[in-house]
Amino acid sequence: MKYFTVLLVLFTSVLTAQQTISEVGGLNAEINESSGLLFFNDRLITHNDSGNEPILYEMDTTSLAITRRITITNAQNTDWEALTQDANYIYIGDFGNNVGTRTDLVIYRIAKSDYLVYDQVQAERIEFTYEDQTDFTNNGSSDWDAEAFIALDDALVVFTKQWQSLGSVAYSIPKTIGSHVATNIGSLNEVGLVTDAVYDSARTELYLLGYSTILMPFLIKFENSIGTNIFNGSFSSYDLGLSFVQTEGIAQISANQFLFTSEFFSRQTPSITSAARLFKITFVDSEVPDEPETPEEPETPEEPETPEEPIEIDEDETILIYKDLNMGSFVYEIQTSNTVFGSAIFDAGGRLVWNSGNEVDTSGSISNTINGPGIFYFAAYLNTGTLSVPFAIY
Repeated sequence: MKYFTVLLVLFTSVLTAQQTISEVGGLNAEINESSGLLFFNDRLITHNDSGNEPILYEMDTTSLAITRRITITNAQNTDWEALTQDANYIYIGDFGNNVGTRTDLVIYRIAKSDYLVYDQVQAERIEFTYEDQTDFTNNGSSDWDAEAFIALDDALVVFTKQWQSLGSVAYSIPKTIGSHVATNIGSLNEVGLVTDAVYDSARTELYLLGYSTILMPFLIKFENSIGTNIFNGSFSSYDLGLSFVQTEGIAQISANQFLFTSEFFSRQTPSITSAARLFKITFVDSEVPDEPETPEEPETPEEPETPEEPIEIDEDETILIYKDLNMGSFVYEIQTSNTVFGSAIFDAGGRLVWNSGNEVDTSGSISNTINGPGIFYFAAYLNTGTLSVPFAIY
């Protein structure tokens, strides 16, 4: 997470708030593929993603028990990915598009007046296409996926999840029923995989939630975000202090508190399992210090305390990077007895230039993965934390 933060700080302003992260609890197994999240009528609303039933689940914010199920009788869950709302409607984004082939992107609109009364409701359809997508071939990982949107004035703004470019493009769509062409209103480069968004209309603040390619979650905030300038130049980034968590949905529950979910994630190599959970983030505004009081007469100083023993660092756990003269290439060795989940290389500007992907080795050559000369950083992600070292390619 340290290096992903370095990448973001190039675009950010100085933070003026502190935040605390806490885990509220595990999600019910019935919603372990929770993707969108909404706070309405003092309840959290979520749903599962592709291939599941077209059901919205209400859950209690404290016990996390499912208290109600609302079926959308005239909808399909092709790939539901996000929820948003305005004064009159709840919107469901069926626009998940991992491989970029979909031509049936749709947002379902449900009247809140129906939602509050009935457990089976019908939805109206807002269909759309992206104005600049011309290629619908399956390329495995697409820049035309989307998992986030907000309601803003008379429009819905969809944020893409770019699997290849690791950025996001904002598209504006009218809220009206019918078929529309989504208009590009701004873009971000190299922020990671955006999975949800929330908009604070009172403060004109936009929050984007997501995670990096090695499942390091992030939250970024844009101030003075409006329809004609959605990203507003720079943003602030917040370290969520989590690792190997697939963050999915976020909802604002008060002026300074947000809840967000993670989806159940599992892989065999390396062996990683991350449960579906609900987390809370609380922001505490920095306070202006009070005027200093008139100093009192100094007291007789006490004897200094004996300092605690320094924490010893395990010197046996390290990363070696050196040039193999026989091979004529730079190689690395991760020396640890702990489990290595992944590794990555960043340049001096904090940009990711290589990651291990599914092939996790504790040693190997790096000369063919980066272009020197220059200063770089090698990071290894362990079950106990992160190891990192700088090195030079010459």
